[in-house]
Amino acid sequence: MLASLKSRVARDRRSSGNGGLALGHYLDAALRHAPTEVSEQIAWAQQFLDDRMAYVEKGRQSTYRVGPEAHALMSTLHQELQEADYGRRGLYVVSASIERLIQALDAEGDLQRPERRGSGPGLSTG
Repeated sequence: MLASLKSRVARDRRSSGNGGLALGHYLDAALRHAPTEVSEQIAWAQQFLDDRMAYVEKGRQSTYRVGPEAHALMSTLHQELQEADYGRRGLYVVSASIERLIQALDAEGDLQRPERRGSGPGLSTG
């Protein structure tokens, strides 16, 4: 998923002209849309694994800046999955969340440059 995410970030940087887009922005968005209920998290992870017939590359530990919602989810994810007897599979919840975000973004097309804010009809500059 990391390669797919990096590819999407690069594509969006080009189409939007925003060179400041980073992996952490996308990870934050993906996690903010992830389920908060453990049973749903497990369902997402299991679907992710089933779609790949349980063949997934080994994950790597990484650190990204995310907002408070995403941090709250991640700070409890592994413990809650262990308590649900689905331990050591948090990576698949995160991967499933990223995959769904990329699919949603792909359905919307290229990220466009936002219109400039500033003086225009009906706006005062003074």
